[in-house]
Amino acid sequence: MKKNAALIIFSLLFIFLCSCSYDLKADGFELISDFKWEGAYDFSEGLAAVKKDGKWGFIDLSGSLAVDTVYDSVGSFSEGLAAVQTGYAWNYIDKTGKTVISGDFEAANAFSGGVASVMINNRYALIDKSGSLLTDPVYDIIRPLKEGAAVAEKNNRYSFIRSDGTVLGDFSWGGASDFSDGIAEVFEDYLSGYIDVDGNYVIPLTLDDGSSFSEGLCAAMNDERLWGYIDKSGEYVIAPAWKEAGDFSEGFAAVIKGSLYAYISSDGSEITEYAFKRAYAFSQGRAKVGVSSAFGISFGFIDASGEFAVDPVYAEAHGFFDGFAAVKNTSEKWGYIDLNGNTALPFDFDSAYSFNEGVARVARGNRYGFIKISETEG
Repeated sequence: MKKNAALIIFSLLFIFLCSCSYDLKADGFELISDFKWEGAYDFSEGLAAVKKDGKWGFIDLSGSLAVDTVYDSVGSFSEGLAAVQTGYAWNYIDKTGKTVISGDFEAANAFSGGVASVMINNRYALIDKSGSLLTDPVYDIIRPLKEGAAVAEKNNRYSFIRSDGTVLGDFSWGGASDFSDGIAEVFEDYLSGYIDVDGNYVIPLTLDDGSSFSEGLCAAMNDERLWGYIDKSGEYVIAPAWKEAGDFSEGFAAVIKGSLYAYISSDGSEITEYAFKRAYAFSQGRAKVGVSSAFGISFGFIDASGEFAVDPVYAEAHGFFDGFAAVKNTSEKWGYIDLNGNTALPFDFDSAYSFNEGVARVARGNRYGFIKISETEG
């Protein structure tokens, strides 16, 4: 009886292991890690966080464990370090798994510009890569450093902290955004303005609302609640005409009139008709768009001429990265297409994510694996 029970257990285990093995039938790609992880993050700096038996570690680009799965939670690697949690304490490790900053923080964020924000006694401070405090733990929020300064909140007021821990100006604003193109938006009394990296106003608090600068332009709203685009002098270079206006990417921006989107170029010319229910930023010469269909909204991609490069036949899609996009068909399965809409990876996955560092995170059932673009394809 014991022998039969053991045989049954072995048989079930064999079936389970076989069912987890996946045969990747796609030229130009390789499966570097089979579907065995309970959770996973995208690759960052050559390593990806993975979860097994409730614990987190990291694998490398070959799929081998680089850091054992021993942590309760982790962040991604940034500037050579990753935040890891054991019990209630957060510390930082290097890519060998060695603890290099041991502060037992209550929370720890990724490094950016050589600094990271950590929580001590329920307040945030800034540290450098030696673990030394650059500020006292007195802040309610410190966002990641962008272009040399981080947005910080203290007693519901906002300012910026430089990478050396000094404060840019005082906490005089009711809100603030990250620096972009050397300029950051600040808010006060329902008005928006923009400052430079020295804290000087380049555009006074006169705008009803604004966005971030990208490619030298920024979407801004006038007192009639119409959106156009200003330059860094604060002057409208594309007159307000839209209900909403997105950031420029690769020379184009999505704008909306009524309930439909179109795309404009940097001189304000419309390159498409108002035909899209959804419209997203350009990436690698393609923009994801959604149109009305029998399924509600179907997604495809347009090119820089405004024409469809990939027909809108997908139930969902992610943007193009590394030459490929993850798309979901009407059977609720995910696969990958190339820039021309050709199937590059079969629709075998229950979820799929964008390629990053030449590797994509995919899932079958409730387990994750990783697929890498081979050197010949790359």
